[in-house]
Amino acid sequence: MEKTNELNKLLSYIHMGNSIFRIYYENAKELNENQLLKLIVKSQEMFKKHEETITRLIDENNEEATKSITYAGLMGIYKEKLKSFEDAYSICKAAIKSTNMGMLSTLKFIKENEKLPNEIIREIKEMIDDYLEIQKEITNYILKYCIK
Repeated sequence: MEKTNELNKLLSYIHMGNSIFRIYYENAKELNENQLLKLIVKSQEMFKKHEETITRLIDENNEEATKSITYAGLMGIYKEKLKSFEDAYSICKAAIKSTNMGMLSTLKFIKENEKLPNEIIREIKEMIDDYLEIQKEITNYILKYCIK
């Protein structure tokens, strides 16, 4: 049960990240930033994969996976919605910060749950690789399209 509670907390953070990237998607769409839209969609697909992985791990415990976001997570989403993104660079900068927060939360999860089975830890470590990949691709986008 404790393992499931912790995994559900992590799943809630992933839901939050996906919701925040939907905000970036809408802003990039308003700015007609098609290359950035593709990058955001690719990032969201990674988050979806993470949601499926954690949901599967919870299901294997015969428990129910959360579909909700914590109150703190909802506050983070609303805070992001209030931001004004005037260009692709500002969206990218926010996306890197959000991805970094997700990576740090995942690292914290691993540290606080070191006694989870190795299979679970291994799958969660793969999420960190994805966060690093997202950050790298967004950085490359900035260098290619935002800096003249």
